[in-house]
Amino acid sequence: MLVLKFGGTSVANAAAIRQLISILKEKENPKMLVVVSAMSKVTDLLISLYQQAAAQDPAYLELLGQLEAKHMQAIEELVPMSQQIEIKGRIKMIFRELEDVCRGIYLLDELSDCTKARVMAYGERLSSAIVSVAFQHHGLPNVLVDSRDFILTDSTYLNAKVKLPATYKLMQENLPAAALVVAPGFIARSTEGKTTVLGRGGSDYTASLYAAALNAELLEIWSDVDGMYTTDPRKAAAAYSIEELSYEEAMELAYFGAKVLYPPTIAPLVAAKIPLVLKNTFNPGHKGTLISATPAASTQKVKGISCIDHMAVLTVSGSGMVGVPGFAMRLFKAVAQENINIYFITQSSSEQSITIGLSEAEGEKAVEAISQEFADDIAHELLNPVALETPMSIVAMVGNGMVQQPGIAGKAFSLLGDHGINIRAIAQGATERIISVVLKTPDAHRAVNLLHDRFFLAVPASSEAALA
Repeated sequence: MLVLKFGGTSVANAAAIRQLISILKEKENPKMLVVVSAMSKVTDLLISLYQQAAAQDPAYLELLGQLEAKHMQAIEELVPMSQQIEIKGRIKMIFRELEDVCRGIYLLDELSDCTKARVMAYGERLSSAIVSVAFQHHGLPNVLVDSRDFILTDSTYLNAKVKLPATYKLMQENLPAAALVVAPGFIARSTEGKTTVLGRGGSDYTASLYAAALNAELLEIWSDVDGMYTTDPRKAAAAYSIEELSYEEAMELAYFGAKVLYPPTIAPLVAAKIPLVLKNTFNPGHKGTLISATPAASTQKVKGISCIDHMAVLTVSGSGMVGVPGFAMRLFKAVAQENINIYFITQSSSEQSITIGLSEAEGEKAVEAISQEFADDIAHELLNPVALETPMSIVAMVGNGMVQQPGIAGKAFSLLGDHGINIRAIAQGATERIISVVLKTPDAHRAVNLLHDRFFLAVPASSEAALA
């Protein structure tokens, strides 16, 4: 069994879907399951759709028409005219259903997370139906399934948590035994029967769930880049594709901003020991990046440098923290109750301050939550007012080889200091696999370039050729 996932750019239009079909025809696996994302930009348009409807802006109808035209054009270019009636009818029915949902939002002036998830799910429902029919008409008979029938979640509608044992059981017992199965990514269903979604990028996670449940030999994730890069090519022109990574390295790089892979994707694969390959739909000859439990030995100690922008740094400080049990617990509980994700934590050895990194958009909300929790301590001047700094970035160096190589952190910090870049905070993971620093955003781009040049001086010839 081979599981393949194709992202939004890989199904963006008829030409991209034809390329996808050519890739599948080269495969020799007797059984394949293909997971597809919504067409490129469609999820963003669906979000705009429900926002316009909620704002009682009648322009949502024009946007709905644009979305329908986009999908109809793909059908007209992929399916013979004499055989378009059935699929066009199905797509029109889906759009009339979507129109009814949006009209309800418009008239009721009410928009819940449940309704948002329902609207966002239409992208994958539409793309998978079109891709399945395109496969049929290009010599790839298949069975289309609805992932909502197989992936069971809680009721956190926009970033739902998967109930793994129940999901795996549904997949193992109920998926059709066809040679080729097509499934929409991203979408699922709660135990109450409501549509949920798995978070932006969740189609990768969908594919890894299918791979783990079916004990696949391999998971391939196809996008529009040649695998995972040593750093973001938009920040460092010398960046190149990494040939092999461990699960842990890939997870760290994905978490710290490598957008080619959705971070939760790795976990199901680790448990099932299933390797993952990141490939480029539009450059299928490139070997991409192999992610596995046992990557080939490498002389490169630092495997990649990631950067997350649009961050905020929040600091709680004061003499009232010293030697007080439960202080950190209260701080993190206050943040957790607001569903705020923390990317970075560091504490002074004197216990007089704790610094956390979080999304810039959630900075003010975190300040308010923590200020309320410690209002008495601040009022009695045991704590200073909560400090918030923006805009900030987190730059992280990742690599298993850093464990055995002393001096990497020292070289990095000296390099940044020599170039006048101030480090606001530092954290090193207990595994020594990652070293992360917080910098002011205007310095981050330069820091990434400096670190990349320092640790990736020699670009492999094969990578140079691929980038040319």
